[in-house]
Amino acid sequence: MGFIAQSGTHAIAFSQEAHLHGIDISKSVSFGNGTVLDSTNYLEYFNRDPGCEIIGMYLEGVKDGKWFFQVLKDITAHKPVVIWKGGRTEDGGRAISSHTGSLAVPQAIWESAVRQCGAIPVASMEELIDTLKALLFIPSIRGNRVGITGGSGGQSVAIADVFAEAGLSVPNLTQESYDELASFYTLIGGGYRNPIDTGNVNRREMARILEILGQDANIDNLVLLSGARFGNPEQLENQVNLLVNIRERTSKPVMAVVSCSFNPRDVEQAGTVIQKLQDSGIPAFISLERGAHALKNALDYYGHKDKIGSR
Repeated sequence: MGFIAQSGTHAIAFSQEAHLHGIDISKSVSFGNGTVLDSTNYLEYFNRDPGCEIIGMYLEGVKDGKWFFQVLKDITAHKPVVIWKGGRTEDGGRAISSHTGSLAVPQAIWESAVRQCGAIPVASMEELIDTLKALLFIPSIRGNRVGITGGSGGQSVAIADVFAEAGLSVPNLTQESYDELASFYTLIGGGYRNPIDTGNVNRREMARILEILGQDANIDNLVLLSGARFGNPEQLENQVNLLVNIRERTSKPVMAVVSCSFNPRDVEQAGTVIQKLQDSGIPAFISLERGAHALKNALDYYGHKDKIGSR
């Protein structure tokens, strides 16, 4: 991917953080206040670069809005562009005036223009990286219905809320799926409406549960919740292979959310799990919120692209 930043600090920080999340950068540009070349020049350059499949940006403003949005619209028809805009608030706008001297733009107008061009506006470095990750690892998303498993009963309400608040749906499964789940489900006090509770009891049936979700007509995307702790390397490999196998047997997008407690050992283990999953082509996120927003942002991009293609 290519990265264009109106800040040297953000350009460096993004390169480091993106690498930790398994995102490789082909070219990175920091152009400051754009005295010689502006962001639109670099957009045009990255558009012609065959080594750049996707573009991320940090912007504080643009000098020629008409030119910028025309180029942006042309690019997003075949390359995703994700834009983190600084100065979304009045206070941030004042900081911009002393940094690059860019003119403040009302946030609602900016986001509307960006979305109409088919690009994705984001509000933070984290959302920028997560959205790029989803676009890089998931070649196409065609629906907002999500099938989720791997959590416990207590988590299910929070999980459903997070994905619904992100603009996604956590629907009921088909009756055929429920009949099959009922034939082996043994977790007392757990449910399998969606999200499907597994606890520790039904995790041994995870391959079968994922297969059911992969075949269910009411589900467009599969999400597995995974912990970061594994007793031995073999357990970790089994978890990775589980998702790789289901991804190979279904056309639906597959992603993981890897949760961990905040201590050095668990954080290190979570990094290992995420790296192994993404080495196998499966995007993994460190929280429900980050995974849900990334999936919705990618869905918005593919939906706009489909709409353009159908005209």
